[in-house]
Amino acid sequence: MKNLLTVYLACMLCIEALAQHAPKREFRGAWIATYTNIDWPNRSQTPAQQRAALLTILDHHKATGITALFIQVRSQCDAMYASRIEPWSADLTGTQGKAPDPLWDPMQFAIEECHKRGIEFHAWLNPYRSAGNSNNIPNFAANHVTKTHPEWQLSQGTLRILDPGIPAVRDYVTRVITDIVHRYDVDGIHFDDYFYPSPPAAGTAPFNDDSSYNADPRGITVRADWRRDNVNLLIERVYDSIKTIKPWVKFGVSPSGIYRNSTNPDIGSATSGLEHYTSLYADTRKWLQMGWIDYLCPQVYWYIGQPGANYGVVVPWWNNNAYGRHIYIGMAGYKVNDPAQGVNWANPSMIPNEVRMNRSLPNVYGEAVYNTSSLRSTTKLGFRDSLRLFFYNKPALLPNMPWRDNIAPDKPVNVTAVKYGNDSVVLNWTKPIAGDELNKAWQFVIYRSTNPVVDTSLAENMLYITTNDTTAFTDTTIVPDSTYYYVVTTTDRFHNESGASNNVSTLPPAIACPGDTMLVLNSTCSITLPDFTSQVTVQASSPVIITQAPAAGSIINGQKDTLITIIATDASGNADTCSFHVRTVDHEAPLITSITATPATLWPPNHSMRDVTIDYTFTDNCGPVSASLTVTSNEPAANNFEPDYIVVDAHHVKLRAEKSHLTKDRIYTIAIAATDSAGNTSAGSTIVTISNLPGEDDGILTVKAFPNPSPGQFIIMTLSTSPKALSIAVTDNSGTLIETRSGLPATGLFFLGDRYVPGIYYLQVKQGNSKQTFTLIKLGH
Repeated sequence: MKNLLTVYLACMLCIEALAQHAPKREFRGAWIATYTNIDWPNRSQTPAQQRAALLTILDHHKATGITALFIQVRSQCDAMYASRIEPWSADLTGTQGKAPDPLWDPMQFAIEECHKRGIEFHAWLNPYRSAGNSNNIPNFAANHVTKTHPEWQLSQGTLRILDPGIPAVRDYVTRVITDIVHRYDVDGIHFDDYFYPSPPAAGTAPFNDDSSYNADPRGITVRADWRRDNVNLLIERVYDSIKTIKPWVKFGVSPSGIYRNSTNPDIGSATSGLEHYTSLYADTRKWLQMGWIDYLCPQVYWYIGQPGANYGVVVPWWNNNAYGRHIYIGMAGYKVNDPAQGVNWANPSMIPNEVRMNRSLPNVYGEAVYNTSSLRSTTKLGFRDSLRLFFYNKPALLPNMPWRDNIAPDKPVNVTAVKYGNDSVVLNWTKPIAGDELNKAWQFVIYRSTNPVVDTSLAENMLYITTNDTTAFTDTTIVPDSTYYYVVTTTDRFHNESGASNNVSTLPPAIACPGDTMLVLNSTCSITLPDFTSQVTVQASSPVIITQAPAAGSIINGQKDTLITIIATDASGNADTCSFHVRTVDHEAPLITSITATPATLWPPNHSMRDVTIDYTFTDNCGPVSASLTVTSNEPAANNFEPDYIVVDAHHVKLRAEKSHLTKDRIYTIAIAATDSAGNTSAGSTIVTISNLPGEDDGILTVKAFPNPSPGQFIIMTLSTSPKALSIAVTDNSGTLIETRSGLPATGLFFLGDRYVPGIYYLQVKQGNSKQTFTLIKLGH
């Protein structure tokens, strides 16, 4: 029946695997054991060789997808670092108390190299073990605690541990830990499974802690409860001390796999193995309940279906007893394909199936593999390749711990994407302003999707997690001719994640131009082309260069349609173009000046047709200009058979020298119309007079100018009792002649000053011997 259950469970796990998606957050850890040089270092190597060996290990873990390492720095009250309290470890130099030569600090080096690879460094300490083998104590350093405080030692066989029941021991262990937290940039403090000694083998006397119990029973009458309380006191104190010193440093413990054996799940798991609650006096569930640890990583070093310690029973029990803290599962990589472990560990799917089970449980946030050597071995049935290629092939954020910090950092801004051919895309961004240590940018997460809406909740969109707070990333995994969309987020030291940045893509820039427009030509029949680049709309994922053709400042002459082209080019050389037309138009009418009629008086009125020449000048900004004449008279024609006037051409007319006795003077008005190529028209006129008597007296002349002052043109109104034509002259304030006209009607309107520059002008109006002078003030616009 048990075998059938195992087969069924394995099948269910396979089915589950098909439905599983890679988690966005997962703890992916491993242990590096230094005690007796299990994983590293080789005590016979030089410091340079030891460093090189560690770098090889770290690179291997990085390639596997490991994101956190428990590196053993204190295995038996010694130090794999420059401790101020305990001696150098013999595992480093071969002799306890002997410093490495040349001097180096393995923990500082390991922290820096882990962080370069985006791997968390958790300092792994054994809190109580002082000597794994008491036979070696004579060779220990003089400042080792077994020699400085023999009264603190509990003995069981050749094992020596610091007595957890002595308050001074708790002080000492806490001092060692706080020294590390103060001086090193660790991400976590990690205890393993050594608390009180395991039950002794047959024939070995158990440890005796009567003296410490009698000295400090604290009112606890049951020795087992007192021992658990001793460990509780240390766990609580260490956690509080770490939070006080560096609130971002985590604290976790990796006990043996079984809490308690019980058929009652409220008490323990349905197992029959070593229970650390009873045998090691470690009440780990209470630590979870009380919030004295951030995570628990029980060493469930058994296979699925193992009698008495079934992985498929133990792990779900821990999942149900997390109490809001993280559960990571310790996995026995070292047992894979070891003949001594039996046929179940010869199954290459055992570790993969255990990972699948971990992922199926909501309170199990990941796993850690013991040990490093098993991950590097070539005899472990390729379970490391299963992790690397199938489970850890996508990046994952480490689980965040909201009970320690739940404030997300600010998101990055100004993200840009530059595509280089079909090879790579380079992203750049601006990181948020640095906050305190808890909230400053620690790493950045790059998400990529072929969907314009990049869903950051999906692990499959997670492309890369930077190893530090860099502001650039190069994506070399693009598929040619594919379009990708990217966003970037910020994470802090507790892996809280910001919102997404602006969305950028590998699409070329998209540009939209304004509509066709019209520009009015100036007095030289030209325009200076303005800069239209500010009027376009550009959508781009990276800075673009916008150019215009013809360029701003170019001169456009005459009336025409000109095609304006705007080009937006990104740093990849991708470009988009839009165009529109600019139509230049002429709205300025010709200016007619200096109109005269020769002769201006016809005498005698003898009915003859007289030749009259009309002289005038005109100017126009664009030209050419055509002119025409029309003639009117204040008297009707003399008869219906002979015309009184004939327009010969644009400068000549024939006028009949004849007048009626009913009027004092006959006046011919010759009107000039000037039209340019745009159809703009202006008009002017002059008069020719026929009098009964030559030399007739000048009449009374009235002249008015309005508006005055004027920002534009002046309207000149004349009224005279004499029909004699008027002439005008305009000078500026310096006496320079600006304009003259003659042959103007004695009574009528004419216009001046439209093109005068602002200033003071003087208008002189003459009729015969009479003249009047006026001051005109031209205002600026």
